[in-house]
Amino acid sequence: MNILNKKILPIGLAVLSILLFVLMIARHEWHLANSQSIYVKLQPVDPRSLIQGDYMALNYQLYFGGQPSKEQSANGQAAKANKEENVHRDYFVDKNSIVSYAQLDAQRRVIRTSFNPELLAQYPSSSTKLVLKNPDNRFEGLYPAASSFLFAEGLEACYRDSQYAELKVQENGQPLLVGLVGEHLQPFDCKQNQAWWKGPRAGEIS
Repeated sequence: MNILNKKILPIGLAVLSILLFVLMIARHEWHLANSQSIYVKLQPVDPRSLIQGDYMALNYQLYFGGQPSKEQSANGQAAKANKEENVHRDYFVDKNSIVSYAQLDAQRRVIRTSFNPELLAQYPSSSTKLVLKNPDNRFEGLYPAASSFLFAEGLEACYRDSQYAELKVQENGQPLLVGLVGEHLQPFDCKQNQAWWKGPRAGEIS
């Protein structure tokens, strides 16, 4: 009986692992099929996150209070961030995630984010719920979907000029990071063009 159990247990665990993997894929595909794309501006990338060569740390620009004017200085932005943290503190402290509300432009880029649901009523055709993660109880630490983007080793140069994160957002505001795009929302197609960083293929050496 013990011998039989020892044989069945590994098989059962393998089947369970396969089922969980299939469910994860099905959930991912369902999310993609039942969501819409929005684009969030990325702040300058920390170059240290590219050293390893297979991931990029993401700094989202969510524009709480609206997009800043060109005249605002870096010091002004820092003071504004501190003020916003105090104003919005009750919304995010001690919460793992928070529902925010994002206003979108004609290209579905986020141009303003608020914790006030009235934004949806003000802009019914150009706004969406957006769930933010809150890992460390800091206003500047709030982010949607994922704090980093993973890619195949060697593609850091391809993704270095990323300007926006593309998120697939469900009606309830749950986002999924699906890729990074350029200034004009153009895809980089890095995965389809991996050969360029591998060097000449066999038979192509002149």
